[in-house]
Amino acid sequence: MSSSKRLLKNSGIYAIVQVLQKCIGFILIPVYMTVLTPTENGIVTSTTAVVSFLGILYTLALNSAIVRFYVDYKEDEDKLKEFWGTCITFIILNSLVLTIIFFLLRNVLLVPILKGIPFFPYMAIGMVSIALNPIYTVFQSTLQAKEESRRYGSNNFIYFLTNLSLTILFVVVFRFGALGIISALALTDFIFFIYTIYKFIPTIKVTIKKYYLKKALKYSLPLLPHSLSGWAISMIDRLFLNNQVGTDVAGVYGLGSQFANIINVLAAAVNQAYVPWFFERMKDKEKNEAEIVKMSEVITIFYCILAMGMSLFGPEVIKILPKNGYDEAWKAIPLLSFAFVFNGIYYFFVNPLFYNKKGVKYIAIGTFTSAILNSILNMYFIPKYSIVGAGLASMLSMIVACILIYFISQKIEPIKFNIIDRILVFYLNI
Repeated sequence: MSSSKRLLKNSGIYAIVQVLQKCIGFILIPVYMTVLTPTENGIVTSTTAVVSFLGILYTLALNSAIVRFYVDYKEDEDKLKEFWGTCITFIILNSLVLTIIFFLLRNVLLVPILKGIPFFPYMAIGMVSIALNPIYTVFQSTLQAKEESRRYGSNNFIYFLTNLSLTILFVVVFRFGALGIISALALTDFIFFIYTIYKFIPTIKVTIKKYYLKKALKYSLPLLPHSLSGWAISMIDRLFLNNQVGTDVAGVYGLGSQFANIINVLAAAVNQAYVPWFFERMKDKEKNEAEIVKMSEVITIFYCILAMGMSLFGPEVIKILPKNGYDEAWKAIPLLSFAFVFNGIYYFFVNPLFYNKKGVKYIAIGTFTSAILNSILNMYFIPKYSIVGAGLASMLSMIVACILIYFISQKIEPIKFNIIDRILVFYLNI
């Protein structure tokens, strides 16, 4: 199979399972609009934002190191087992320590950023997911590195079905409300934690080798500000809405973002398949650069078409669904749809920096700057424009991230991308 066909096959598998797994909220929108009040959905949205933030601290971006160094160690099975074993053992220990710290210091570290949302039971159960999920995330990263898309896809599909079934059981049958959604995720993560221990741990060497840990952290730690900034760009608006306007408004915005998130999920899925393919092509950059550029252009135009469709028809879909207080959710869709288009473009610009080990440390510059801008814009726009302000802040900050990372990438590992030109031509011809 040619490399391009393999990329398309892997992208298709990743896209299908990622859309199913990550868009469980989208699939359950009619249920949420019927059963959950905006305040309950706001609890889920805000708690999920904090869970996502803490999850970054738990993994320390070591899943990126696992993918990157597979290329270096794949020819030596013993070294690969030791390297992966070192990473996963360290993540387990780090997860245990951080869970204890955040639980003991919850009134200082967590309660203030979840205004109006009780730590017990919502965030307490959310921390179960945080503690158990990293090992499964790393396991999936190893499958991604080996381009085992079918196995990766089947795992995520079963994860999706498990979470979906438990969510319906807890929310629709037992009427647990927001607690049902958070509990369903925690139980799903527990099940897949056990599965990962059974399937993955026997294939590695459970150890901590100082040499491998130092090498992995040297690569991953500079990515931490990048990951945290990425979280801020995509998730901090929920917390600003919750704290400045109200939990119910955060819930309405969260529902609108679930529609637009389809584009974000697809972009992430395509990128998962794209990264191993891109790293392989970069071994002979001069020969393969044109292929890389062409692939990025085609995928970007696809994102643009999808965003236009979401912007035009997403609001109409919301209008015909049960209201239950979610009438304003449509306002978030157009701005967030195009924010996620620029997030997809951002992946193409940042991957050369992930490939070039010297470029990794510069990635945080673009995302950190964008995250600061996003926070400032949210503080300014949300009190004045509420949901629209949050969406506008997300789109503008994502555009800035794209521009900054593009120029940094061109300095470190230049590739002759023509993405912006193609976007302009596409829209001018509509």
